[in-house]
Amino acid sequence: MLVALLAVLGVNLLLVLGLLAAVLGRRHRIARRPGAFRAAARVVQGEGGHPAGLHRHWRAGYGRWVQDVFIWTSSPLLLRTTLVPVDAVSAVRPLGPKEVRRPRGLAGAVTLTAPRAVLEVAVRDRDEALAQRLPAADPTGTTRSPRGHL
Repeated sequence: MLVALLAVLGVNLLLVLGLLAAVLGRRHRIARRPGAFRAAARVVQGEGGHPAGLHRHWRAGYGRWVQDVFIWTSSPLLLRTTLVPVDAVSAVRPLGPKEVRRPRGLAGAVTLTAPRAVLEVAVRDRDEALAQRLPAADPTGTTRSPRGHL
């Protein structure tokens, strides 16, 4: 039905299929990067605004660490990537029953303290070590800090 409607309106179906393939391919590449984890993130407090791509409400996406920088790629199209230098990472706190709606299955939140903002990242149980940057969580070594303080 949707395909017929698009054909009647004169939309090039090959263009639509190409865009869909590009979005799904990007999602696959981002999810398969070393140390990447599915999560939801929000800005808890910020001075002078907040980092681009992060909001005060929970937003789904993918996160990963590269040394002292948290890389956040927000959903749904995964086109906006935000780099946040982080000073400190807190322990995981449990989430309330309906605190985060999507993605489902998130169990705890990690607080990230950046120079101009404080972020919360909600993660699944199996991704808590990655979100906290524990060295044993990522055997590739990409999440380790060169200074060893995080």
